[in-house]
Amino acid sequence: MLSKQVGVKFFDLLRPVLTKRMEYVGKHDKLTPEQVRQLILDEADRNHAQWYSNDVPDLNYHLPACRLAYLYIVAAANATTFKWILKNDPDLYQHVTGIAKAKRQLNVCAFGAGPGTELLAFAKFFDEEKLGHAVQVEFQLLDIEKAWLDSWHGIRDAIKDHFRTSYGPDFSSWPMFPNGNFMDQDVTKTDELDNLGDIWSHDVFVINFVLSELFHDDPGFRAFMTAVTSRAPKGSRFVFIERRGGMWERRMTNCAKEAGLRLSPFQEKSGWMDPGDGELLLGEVYDQLSKAPGKGKSPRNSWRVVYSIGVKE
Repeated sequence: MLSKQVGVKFFDLLRPVLTKRMEYVGKHDKLTPEQVRQLILDEADRNHAQWYSNDVPDLNYHLPACRLAYLYIVAAANATTFKWILKNDPDLYQHVTGIAKAKRQLNVCAFGAGPGTELLAFAKFFDEEKLGHAVQVEFQLLDIEKAWLDSWHGIRDAIKDHFRTSYGPDFSSWPMFPNGNFMDQDVTKTDELDNLGDIWSHDVFVINFVLSELFHDDPGFRAFMTAVTSRAPKGSRFVFIERRGGMWERRMTNCAKEAGLRLSPFQEKSGWMDPGDGELLLGEVYDQLSKAPGKGKSPRNSWRVVYSIGVKE
């Protein structure tokens, strides 16, 4: 018997991912739950300092605690940002829903997408759209840090569990079915692109806070973007999302210009988590991390970005 259908909530999906990974880290590294939580909070402090250092952020993504800190603090807010753009940018909305209705499949390439925020966003987007059929979303993930596979697979499994509970075991009745293919790829290097074959036949490319993690105007990344764009199908969309500020707009403009993309006007947007999607859905994870003695932290519940959509003509 199916449970009552409940819409996708990002914090609800993240709860089992965080819980299982925190338990695994404790057992694998022989740490108490309190020690695991302290490591996460320490890395959360360090991440915040690095993100706002006005230099290349030195992030410990190879460490489980750093990745868990990202999932706890910013994953839901970043997913909300991308879902808002999918739903509210008229050109991107028509492009995505048009392909999803016609083909029942959407091919997505996400740069630096190891954590899984784009996956979360598409799950909620298609759950809300209720197209009346399943859409198979094929992800090509590009990230230099292979260790993100654990969170991406965890989020994928949480989405499947949610849809299975709400819609039954037949995935053809689900709003979305996620697949992913992870590529260990430095997006500032083009050396191996010619050996990869024709793998760039995607409908949507997502460049989500990649420029600010590179920080400097990297000619290697611009060359990579140009190489990928030259292989991408005509009409594909490139979604640039970044921190607000003229510097990031200039970086996006330079990338798009060198790649031959037609870039839409920049849009500065801000917002909050969707109603009903709050940190309390994290349950004990939130209670423990927000009330830790001396340095408890809560997840981010707002977002503020500039974005633009590039079109391959």
